[in-house]
Amino acid sequence: MARRGPRVDDPPRSVRAIFAVISGRSRYEARSLVNSLAWAIGSDVEFRSVVVTSSAEATAAAREAAMAADAVIAIGGDGTVSDVATGIFGSGAALGVIPAGSTNITARSLGIPADPYQAISALRPPWRLRRIDVGRSGDRAFLHIAGAGFDAEIFKTANPEWKRRVGWPAYLPAAAAALRIAPSAVRVTVDGETIAARSPLVLVANGGSAITPEFKLHDEIQVDDGLLDVLIFTATTPAQIATTLAYLGSQRLELSPHVIWRQSREIRIEASPRLAVELDGDPRGWTPRDFSVAPAALDVILPTEASQR
Repeated sequence: MARRGPRVDDPPRSVRAIFAVISGRSRYEARSLVNSLAWAIGSDVEFRSVVVTSSAEATAAAREAAMAADAVIAIGGDGTVSDVATGIFGSGAALGVIPAGSTNITARSLGIPADPYQAISALRPPWRLRRIDVGRSGDRAFLHIAGAGFDAEIFKTANPEWKRRVGWPAYLPAAAAALRIAPSAVRVTVDGETIAARSPLVLVANGGSAITPEFKLHDEIQVDDGLLDVLIFTATTPAQIATTLAYLGSQRLELSPHVIWRQSREIRIEASPRLAVELDGDPRGWTPRDFSVAPAALDVILPTEASQR
């Protein structure tokens, strides 16, 4: 599939913002960010905002907002961005992102400033839009990465307060604990091919990094190629795990003998014992699980050259 490059669209007529206090920010911070956003967007644009306190509320609010708005702005972490993307999927509304979570990897991977006020400055119209693929699992969207096993256990057990204070390093204690989980017998079906292995972790990637953009998974992973990338990790002994982590640290994971990589439009993961599943960092049930990709299904607002000066 040919990729579509960034483009600049006409100024918006209506914008909605959804702020998730579940990201650890206070209602005072919410008002400050929303007021700054309203100023940046300008008085010529109809602007409304809503504060939500759960994932379900964020998705419902985004779905309602997309009925009337040219764009819906997610103010929160990766989970909130995923919630809003789920709500606006198929509506034609563009997605804006103001990072306000612990890792904000979706935003950072797309070139959106990590500082929320710098990200707000980048939302001044006219906008530069990039059309990206959307991962799907059940009725949920994910923009960056989904996983079954090790990473889902990390996201389930990481301390929320530490995530808010220190960002991605807060996941390290949870990762150490998750290393003790025994691997499962997995069957991963990718476009008709079934791969059987013993694995503690299967990743389904739309974006090319994990936890932080510095940890690149594979050079071939692109957010706009119409494909999902499947990585089956087969390292089960301490030595194999250490070797795999060394490849990851040197950004050469594709050379690891303990990682099976495939590209696919449809994926099914089965496991015994079953594995926990996460979508963009939020726990979302268990295997068996199906995944698919909606190519070029979402416009994301990115910084223009002027907003980055």
